[in-house]
Amino acid sequence: MKTIPIFFTFDNNYVEPAAVAFYSLLNKAKENVYYEMYVLHSDITEEKQHLLTEIVNKKGNAKLTFTNTDGFLNEFWDNGTFNFQSSNSTFTADTIIRCFGSKFFPQYDKIIYSDVDIIVVDDISDVYDIDLTNKYIAGVKNPFTKWSEYELSHLKPEHYEMLHDKYLGGGIWVMNLKKIREDNIEQRMIEIVKDESIVKRWNDQDIMNISCGGKVGFLPLNYISYPYMIDLLSNPDFESDYSREELYDSIINPKIIHFAADKPWNSNPKYSNLWWTFFHYLGLEKTKIFKEPECINYEAEKFKKKHKKYKNLFKLFLIITVILAIFLVFNLIF
Repeated sequence: MKTIPIFFTFDNNYVEPAAVAFYSLLNKAKENVYYEMYVLHSDITEEKQHLLTEIVNKKGNAKLTFTNTDGFLNEFWDNGTFNFQSSNSTFTADTIIRCFGSKFFPQYDKIIYSDVDIIVVDDISDVYDIDLTNKYIAGVKNPFTKWSEYELSHLKPEHYEMLHDKYLGGGIWVMNLKKIREDNIEQRMIEIVKDESIVKRWNDQDIMNISCGGKVGFLPLNYISYPYMIDLLSNPDFESDYSREELYDSIINPKIIHFAADKPWNSNPKYSNLWWTFFHYLGLEKTKIFKEPECINYEAEKFKKKHKKYKNLFKLFLIITVILAIFLVFNLIF
């Protein structure tokens, strides 16, 4: 049996998306894979913890543990130079706690971190075997830095020079906790959190990338398949550090679908129907973060309309047939 540690960080508002992420991860795991799952949090209620534990236990191929972070980093959050860019995204101090895996998991030399705004559509256990020799972390390289100057325009010149072709996005990381401890990278992270001259537009990603100084490994783009990538590829001017083949392959053969911008629970990105299928299968309830109605399954709606049309035509046919039959009988009698 291959045992893999993996952790997540989110607050009480994101338990339902986490439930979808957890189930999809375990549903696609190979038979010989067992996940040691951890949640770092500051406010998840016992009731919500029980909900997630039940989902994990029913699958039988993982164990789930909750760790309260006791307000770690809260003192820096309100005063930090963090920049929240998306109206559909919510960031809290829990967002940057994910950078500090070596503090919370001293029992491991290596661990996977995953966001919860995802669905796993293929086994991802092989990612744990990536070679991290002389590297602090491995993740998916941001595919948009060539296309949009805005992605990294907030970085200091020295940081941009170091990271412009090595900047890791979020979604999934494989962290070399042993080397992070050996080189005291967590202290560097704290310094970056506190440094008001460093704008953290992308919060955890900026902290991790700047701290690691380019000593990173790269995962295939399939591990973070963006729902909106297919639209970007239709633009002939779109540029990326990835080849067209790699970009298309991330859509054709995804491992993880990452709703990095628009979320299924407050918008209608591609693959929303699949996300909602998991949601209903698990019997989850909508919470205050659900700002939009469920996405419309247009094919199903088209079928229903077509079916209704033929049903109405059949009713009309029956009515006409009955009227004609009555008319014929009336003529025969009289």
